[in-house]
Amino acid sequence: MSRRFSLLKLFNAVAPFTSRARDTSAVMRFSVRVHPGSPTSHVGGDYNGALQVRVQSQAVDGAATKEVCALLAHVFGVRPGAVQCVKGARSRTKLIAIDGNEEDLADKLATLLSLN
Repeated sequence: MSRRFSLLKLFNAVAPFTSRARDTSAVMRFSVRVHPGSPTSHVGGDYNGALQVRVQSQAVDGAATKEVCALLAHVFGVRPGAVQCVKGARSRTKLIAIDGNEEDLADKLATLLSLN
């Protein structure tokens, strides 16, 4: 009996865990322009092709970036772990990646960009 088989038997495992990938899952990336220290948190509007995001947090120790990711997860209707800041964590202009249904995300982004 090989050592690998004996470890699998010891831990009552028959095969490594594999998950089924979702067919509609895709990653969409877009730019956001962050306005920290706003009286209210708000998403919407166009700033030179980037989505405007206003957050109440100040730009100290990444607090504004964390709030941006949480707010975008809420607005786009995805889990918080599906949103991440890919580039510009310490900048007002950030590159955001969201994992989800590509068509739904694109429609929602187009709607948000058209708001003022």
